[in-house]
Amino acid sequence: MLIMKFGGSILEGAGDLQSIADYLKGALEEERIVAVISALKGVTDHLLKIGELAALGDELAVMKELQSLSEKHLSICEDLGLTCQAVRKELEKLEKIVIGITYIGEITPRLRDLIASMGENLSGSILSELLRKKGVKSRFLTGGEAGIVTDDSHGEANPLLKATRVYVRSRLLPLLEDTLPVVAGFSGLSQEGRVTTLGRGGSDLTAVLLGSSLGSREVWLWTNVDGLLTADPRIVKDARLIKQVSYREAIELAYFGAKRMHPRFLEPAMVTSTPVRIRNFRNMSSPGTLISSREVRSREVVKAVGLRRGVSIITVRGVGMIGRPGTAGRLFSLLGDNGLNVLMISQSISESDISIVLEAEEAERARGIMEARLLGPIFKEVLLDRGCSVVAAIGSGMRGTPGVASRIFGAVSAREINVKMIAQGSSEVNISFVVDETDGEEAVRALHDEFELGKEGEDL
Repeated sequence: MLIMKFGGSILEGAGDLQSIADYLKGALEEERIVAVISALKGVTDHLLKIGELAALGDELAVMKELQSLSEKHLSICEDLGLTCQAVRKELEKLEKIVIGITYIGEITPRLRDLIASMGENLSGSILSELLRKKGVKSRFLTGGEAGIVTDDSHGEANPLLKATRVYVRSRLLPLLEDTLPVVAGFSGLSQEGRVTTLGRGGSDLTAVLLGSSLGSREVWLWTNVDGLLTADPRIVKDARLIKQVSYREAIELAYFGAKRMHPRFLEPAMVTSTPVRIRNFRNMSSPGTLISSREVRSREVVKAVGLRRGVSIITVRGVGMIGRPGTAGRLFSLLGDNGLNVLMISQSISESDISIVLEAEEAERARGIMEARLLGPIFKEVLLDRGCSVVAAIGSGMRGTPGVASRIFGAVSAREINVKMIAQGSSEVNISFVVDETDGEEAVRALHDEFELGKEGEDL
């Protein structure tokens, strides 16, 4: 059995859905398949925009955007020769919801999730009907109908793995005897029966949840790139495909790489050692990147170099911090209570300063909160360094290998790039450092060259 997820990057029009349906029909002759589908490209953002316009009470703008969304999907139905009754019902439901919001003038997280989840319902209904037209018995299910159970953290819901496993097996295994299920990615149901969404990249998580629960041979994430690369090809011209990585390496690569995925998409796979493969639907000759529990050592200890732009450093200083238990806990509790996510942490051994990295748009708010709530006898000043990038060297081969840090910072120094902050976890899979945003790309190229990641030869 295979789980195949089709991402929004390859879902732009009728031709894409036609190609996917033809491919699934052929693949079904060899083994059982569950298809997971994303919304059409750009549709989730469009739905969120409609929700926000409705909350502003702008009924005219809402109706204009609804018409545009409806025409997009119904024209695809017409091109494919489908009736799309399920699509029409979903669009009618959406209209009733957003018109109600315009009268109330407010949108709740629960309603925002309900609206955002509809993109996958629309594309999934089209694909399932198209498969039936081609003679394939198919049924469309929402994430909740397929058995994905989550908590009630709307917008970034957390799957409840044990409950999901039970429900997915009971609902999908009987169907798989003679049916190709098409499951909406990105959504689930809370224990109270309310629609939730899994966050950006949530369709990847949906696919892995299903694969882990059903014991699939592999989970294939179909997209428009060949897989995980040694660097962003827009920065490094000789970036190469990485054919196999471990789960831990993939988590780091997905965070920094060109293929941005859900930050926790591999968690269910790690529990059951389910292999996940990223493949390019536009280039099926490429084997893609296989992600598994196996750690493969390449000729170089570093497998890839990543870049995260648009971050800022906040440094908290104070002699009163030295030797005082709980100061770091107080700082991070304050940030967590205000919904601020810390990307990277560094603390001097003297304990007199703590530096953290946040997204640039959150840093200003974080500084204001910290100045208002922390400054006093212990915390003396809060400094903000804007316009930064995080560069990361990634690879399990760094573990226990002497001299890796020396090579990294020597290569960066040779190009006269100043390093502002450094962090390395005890797992030694990632060495991250912060530089000026203007130096970020050059730092990536320096490390890619130093570890010869663009060199042909042994597979990475």
